[in-house]
Amino acid sequence: MELTVKPLLDTDALKDFWCGIKEMDLFIHERLQYSVKHNFCKLFAVVTTKQEIVAMFALSFDSLKLDNDDKDDLLNEYSNTTSPIIPTPYNETFWSKAHYPALEISYLAVAKQYQRKGIGRDIVEIIVDKAKNQELAGCQFITVEAYCTKEYSAVGFYINCGFARSDVYPMFDTIRMYRNLLE
Repeated sequence: MELTVKPLLDTDALKDFWCGIKEMDLFIHERLQYSVKHNFCKLFAVVTTKQEIVAMFALSFDSLKLDNDDKDDLLNEYSNTTSPIIPTPYNETFWSKAHYPALEISYLAVAKQYQRKGIGRDIVEIIVDKAKNQELAGCQFITVEAYCTKEYSAVGFYINCGFARSDVYPMFDTIRMYRNLLE
């Protein structure tokens, strides 16, 4: 199935879109329009050649705060690689930062009938590519507040997409996660 990504200027195109997660569907149909209207995020649709929406996602600029445990985890992650993850001249600057530029996956949902076909993972890789190649600002991480309740959790999905849990705890029913783009 050939898929393309296109920007959505409003949420009207999502009127027939349902991911099957009650809270997400409610948000998409009743509140997402306000996030788009007030420039909290930019909305995108993933469509087939027949313009059927199979997934949607929204992106926002973000900042990632890494505490000492997060930095230790990041160092340990790359201690087994043969090439340095951060070039020597930038190394000291990188580790001394309090906040890092990031692109947040504000929302990501795949239509119920298209789930478990790898589309979500493909979308994450598209977002990673957009973050690495965008021209507006620097970006070193992708972040997400992974939805996590007793009924549904996206944490495993994001771990499978290369994200790590942050030790900085968010509010509500999410777990803050990040993926390093300095690969």
